[in-house]
Amino acid sequence: MAEKLSPTVRARVLARQMLSRSLIVVPPGVTMKARSSYHSSSGVSRTVLGQVVRVLRHRPLGFVSDFALPDNPRIRLAAVESRLARILFWYGERGYEGMETACWRDLCAKANGILELGANIGYYTVQGADAARDVPYVAVEANPEAAGIVSRNADLNGLDNVKVVQAAVVPDDAPATLELSLPDQESYVAPTGAYLSEGGEGISNRPANRTITVPTVRMSELVDFADLIKLDIEGYEANVLRAVWPQLLANRPTIVVEVLRNVPALRQVLRDLRAENYEVRAIGDDALHVITDAELASEEPLPRYGSRDVIVVPAEKL
Repeated sequence: MAEKLSPTVRARVLARQMLSRSLIVVPPGVTMKARSSYHSSSGVSRTVLGQVVRVLRHRPLGFVSDFALPDNPRIRLAAVESRLARILFWYGERGYEGMETACWRDLCAKANGILELGANIGYYTVQGADAARDVPYVAVEANPEAAGIVSRNADLNGLDNVKVVQAAVVPDDAPATLELSLPDQESYVAPTGAYLSEGGEGISNRPANRTITVPTVRMSELVDFADLIKLDIEGYEANVLRAVWPQLLANRPTIVVEVLRNVPALRQVLRDLRAENYEVRAIGDDALHVITDAELASEEPLPRYGSRDVIVVPAEKL
């Protein structure tokens, strides 16, 4: 039997849905004015407007087809019903993983081939491919609706270097299709926490009564061209990295990976990469932080510096 949301979480989800429906009556002009005023304000005015935005950010974005980031008009995104799209619409790149965005753009600008696993709606795809427009960029996303949004966002930004692959990345011995679980806590077209139903770690607290069957693609068929790899595949990272271990050691790409809680297999991968002369850096709010051997060997969660992402860099590239 599928796990169910706790009464508290379920109540919170229903309240958010009701708020979202009620905010449709707010005129588009008022919504855009509030967004503009918030980003041009400071001090007390910004604090007050921030409280207004905390409510309005639940308003559906159906009144526009796409939007430019308020703090970086160079980047445009489709106005889809996505939690991430709403956050970016209201807060921009600095309000959503700003340091991660800056690091990713910098890494992509220095790369010769880029592989992103778990692209969701393609925010990092657009940022990275924009920073490296002459570099081949492969974005892999299992959810078919989300993969379609990645393609749309690449087109909105004129990114001819992006190839979108709609599939779940797997080891060589995996079946041709797998079930993708869509968490009950998100009812959007591209939930940020979708995960493969079998074989992952760190996802036991995500009830999901909805699943879809998705095609798979072997990691071994994707990895060789890339000297930069980003993984955000909700607990399946260790599986695919182990599947191409000889290729990783031969090619020595830089790896950016999300580290959830309770992921012992991934922590072991990080320790083994350290043994192969890699360095591990945690992305913080305003800097990179060294992750020590003791921290990797400990059973305690890795230090959180405002992010769950770490950069794993060959020592010779550091």
